[in-house]
Amino acid sequence: MLGKLLRSGKAQPPPELPLIFSLASERQLRLHQHHDLLGVWRFLSHHVRRYPQDLRAHTQRILLAQHETLRSRLAGSLQDLFLSLGNAGSLLRERLFNLVKDDLSRQDELFFQQWLTTSAELGDHQQWREGSVLSTGQETSVVKLLTFERWQETAQYSNVMEEVFACLEYGQIDTARELLEVEVLAGNTDEAMEQELVNIYQYTRSKDGLDTMIKQMQDAGREVSALWLEKQQESEQW
Repeated sequence: MLGKLLRSGKAQPPPELPLIFSLASERQLRLHQHHDLLGVWRFLSHHVRRYPQDLRAHTQRILLAQHETLRSRLAGSLQDLFLSLGNAGSLLRERLFNLVKDDLSRQDELFFQQWLTTSAELGDHQQWREGSVLSTGQETSVVKLLTFERWQETAQYSNVMEEVFACLEYGQIDTARELLEVEVLAGNTDEAMEQELVNIYQYTRSKDGLDTMIKQMQDAGREVSALWLEKQQESEQW
């Protein structure tokens, strides 16, 4: 068989792999190059249902739903991200909302806009939208029948930076920034921690946050290193 193929100069096309093989390690956030967009969206939906904290899969799914053939599923896909993050990850939620809001209906745009500005109970946002795989479909707030008190922290960190990296991994950039700011003002930081905080200011384009932190350090009598002053100069271009 191989000899015949070589003599004829014809090569058999490679078999088409199932989506699970081609998408499992996909790192690009926009997946519009795939011909079966609905199949890709369904694969990501199944993945999000199983792993609701996978922020990359959420992002891929939301951006994919911008395609006109999947537009009706966009609001539900965005809703699932908001539900999985709760009141955390405000920067990621806001960024993705701003990227897709022009493709939402006016009603859905106002819905997510209000969700971003309030920290209501998640039960208030469980009404089902087409495309959602995480909402319960309830139209009223959930009433808790039992209340459990956590007697110890579920996650233990050996140091502040370990907790900061965990927050960044799950998109909780605001929390990571606040943790580092407390340590900086307390004088408990080293160069690596200050560099991480400066990187967060740069990533979020928070010139005001950077300026405020430098002023607070100066007011506390702390010496402001060249790292901060150089980044403050660069921030004029943000």
